[in-house]
Amino acid sequence: MRILIVDDNPTSLQSLSVVLTDLGHQPSTFSDPVAALNHAKESYYPLIITDIKMPMLDGLSLLAELKACETSKRSDVIIITGHGDMDTAIAALRNGAYDYLNKPINARELAAVVERSFEHQNLLFENKDLKQNMEERVALAKESLQEDLEKMRSQLRNVSGIGEIISGSQRMQEVIRDATIFHHEPDVPILIEGETGTGKEVIARLVHHGDTHCDRPFVALNCSAIAESLFESELFGYEAGAYTGSRAGGSAGKLELAGNGTLFLDEIAEMPLHLQPKLLRVLEDRSFYRVGGLQKKEFTARIIGAGNKNLELMVEEGLFRRDLYHRLTVGHLRLPPLRERQKDIAEMAALFLRKQVVRKGKNFSSIAPETIETLSKYSWPGNVRELENTIERAVLIHDDTVLRPKHIEFLNTNRSAQISARENSPSLSESGAMPSIDVNSSTIILPDTPFSLEDLTQSVIHAALKKFNGNKSKTASYLGISRYALYRRLS
Repeated sequence: MRILIVDDNPTSLQSLSVVLTDLGHQPSTFSDPVAALNHAKESYYPLIITDIKMPMLDGLSLLAELKACETSKRSDVIIITGHGDMDTAIAALRNGAYDYLNKPINARELAAVVERSFEHQNLLFENKDLKQNMEERVALAKESLQEDLEKMRSQLRNVSGIGEIISGSQRMQEVIRDATIFHHEPDVPILIEGETGTGKEVIARLVHHGDTHCDRPFVALNCSAIAESLFESELFGYEAGAYTGSRAGGSAGKLELAGNGTLFLDEIAEMPLHLQPKLLRVLEDRSFYRVGGLQKKEFTARIIGAGNKNLELMVEEGLFRRDLYHRLTVGHLRLPPLRERQKDIAEMAALFLRKQVVRKGKNFSSIAPETIETLSKYSWPGNVRELENTIERAVLIHDDTVLRPKHIEFLNTNRSAQISARENSPSLSESGAMPSIDVNSSTIILPDTPFSLEDLTQSVIHAALKKFNGNKSKTASYLGISRYALYRRLS
């Protein structure tokens, strides 16, 4: 081990040098402490032995300078003190000295303390190497995890549909811009309106995730898929014994499961009217109670409502609460139908084609200009969902390198058949095929010719509306259905 010895006494300096050389070390000697300090700043010595009392720079001052120097701050410093100078030794240890030796120096004590220093320095270097290796490994692992995380985020965006958002049209660009702004305002409730298939849930997920990724929960609830009697417990949860058949330990509702993430209420127009004030209270107070519960629960999630019905018209009809509607529309997004996004059709079709080719192992690599023209002229009543289904069907049935017009002939054929069927089918009233219903005798007289049950239902509803001068509440009561069911039939 390289050892630096500093002592203004030549005899002491020589004696130390001889002993350390015999022990197999490599001593360098300095009688001038200033020169020794300058040398230590340029060359690293694992161990430095210095006397306390020296001219120009005493041992304690030299110790302070060495510990302040980048080159020697990790060096072990042993102080040589005279007998009875214990206060100086203690001060040296407090200031960072590794150990001290009393004069006259005992060779065995010197050998022992130097050996301990040697082991200490080896441990320091091993720890330094381990730390450096660990830092390198952590850096590599972090980089690898970051890459995996980005891949997972990309996959999640694709699975959720966010990666499929095309925004060539100005209106869609405005929707995406506003959705990104709303992402940073979790306390703002949002209403997303648009026709069926326009991608309302995809935009809701964009609001939730923003332009990166959000690891908070996204809980979706389809309001039209839940029986009215179960809606409150599904949304708010319930405590044990809240109603017959409830779970013994109770159950968390969607408000609770959303945590600090997002609760997406799809088809919000179907929410029972008597529960709408409770949802409004949640939005205003940011708290709620489970069904049958006494403990208030905090609500920290974002609420996004969505639907394909005209909520403003429903408000005027008394089918949706005005105050809840205005609260939801603090953040309002209206999605344009695909027929108003002509610029996006070609790019979306190409994206769906690439996705289906990978899934089904086909050879399609491009779309013919004539096919793009056909797709652009179509009205797309089913919007983006119908476009994706069309591409999937074409890839499923055919295989080629280019998607050609013949591969999507079914699109216009099916559409024409539907239009023709509607135009050529006489109404029940015109054909005289309306069944005769005698309510008092509970007798139904059916016609000999086939008829459409759906058309019959519509005819009965419109006849009832006419009977009550368009009053929907009386009509619904007369027909024994809810206003929501009536509204669905009329939409």
